[in-house]
Amino acid sequence: MRPAVMEYAISRLLLLSFVGAILAGGVLLFLPFSHMAGAPSVSWVDALFTATSAVCVTGLVVLDTGTAFSLAGQAIILVLIQIGGLGILTFSTWFMTRPRQRIEIAQRMLLETSHGVMEHVAPRQLLAIVFRYTFLAEAVGAALLYWRFAGDFPGWSAGWMAVFHAVSAFCNAGFGLLSDNLIRYRADPLVNLVIMGLIVLGGLGFVVAADLNAWIGGKRGGLPVRLSLHSRLVLRTTLALILAGGVAIAWAEWGRVAMSQSPGTLLMESFFLSISSRTAGFNTVAMEQLTNTTLCLVVFLMLIGGSPGSTAGGIKTTTAAVCYYLLRSRARNRPGVECLERSLPEETVTRALLIVAAYLLATVVGTLILQITEGGGGPFHASTGNTFLACLFESVSALGTVGLTTGLTPNLTTTGKLVVIVLMFIGRVGPLLLASVLVGQVRRLRYACPEENVNIG
Repeated sequence: MRPAVMEYAISRLLLLSFVGAILAGGVLLFLPFSHMAGAPSVSWVDALFTATSAVCVTGLVVLDTGTAFSLAGQAIILVLIQIGGLGILTFSTWFMTRPRQRIEIAQRMLLETSHGVMEHVAPRQLLAIVFRYTFLAEAVGAALLYWRFAGDFPGWSAGWMAVFHAVSAFCNAGFGLLSDNLIRYRADPLVNLVIMGLIVLGGLGFVVAADLNAWIGGKRGGLPVRLSLHSRLVLRTTLALILAGGVAIAWAEWGRVAMSQSPGTLLMESFFLSISSRTAGFNTVAMEQLTNTTLCLVVFLMLIGGSPGSTAGGIKTTTAAVCYYLLRSRARNRPGVECLERSLPEETVTRALLIVAAYLLATVVGTLILQITEGGGGPFHASTGNTFLACLFESVSALGTVGLTTGLTPNLTTTGKLVVIVLMFIGRVGPLLLASVLVGQVRRLRYACPEENVNIG
């Protein structure tokens, strides 16, 4: 099979695997055994919405997870989160390669489509690192959270709470079992640090984890192993976004009602929001009480998201970094795009610009439709002026698979829920991959049209 044909087949398989998991999860969550006894019945739209949010590791909810769904329903949601976070094809590749202990070219391409291109890491090694890294991080996080939750909940309940929140945080899902999310723990250092740590670890990407593993092993063995450009760019951009976002949010909310008046707690809340905004969806403050300035900052962070090949969504940190270095190189009149003493291929730069354009287009269309379906069609005045920001926030949150909301999600109309479902799906699989599957294989042209200039700016 030709590489182009194989790549298209793998992209289609990836797309269909998410669709299959969403539909299966929706059916299971619609069945009565998934509902809490005495709670209102769950409609098929709400079941589909919850399944999509779980598989796409978004965290937007139209029903309170802890009170609407039974223990069986919560377990189904947790399994969907874990499958959606790691990728359905990652599990299938693992099981397919176990009997013969080797990975074929098609399965290697499948792994690279799901998690990114590997340089000095073997496919089987990456597969092992994905599972070891995931389950170790989740286990440690659950143990630390259990230590804290044990004082507030009965034994088995504290254990389930710890496991659920640890998996949800690492997979950047944002699902919680508490009605106020994590607001009651806004001043608790242990809960905040554990959740923030899990979100960051899950959002770095498994290729970065494998790269760091090889780099540490090389240092111990005295081998000249260096971090790849991808890993260095991810680590630098992630740190810059966390610091800049935390400081900016603290400045915007200083002395306001949404956050604590204590400087220490305010900083912890600000950095938690800065980290969680990039696709995790947990919140320790009431989002509807934040200032418009902070909400705009959060929209920007949600749009960027995490890193390629991770459990996070958004345009990705590397895409934002490539756009930054493109502007920087053009401002310095460089012939190409230079990044950390390396030149980036033109194809990489073009792909970054296409991703940004696709996300912006989807955001505009999604916001416009939500304005129509959620009562934003009336004349603008002070009482309805925030409808646009609420719809914009909801669209970016769904596309970035974040899960934060200003309060619009529980009140969405049926049409609005379907719109958000589509946005969450687009955000998880990626607009370019979705477009390539829908359009089909396009043959590369062997000719070019005559060149003619147009005025720009």
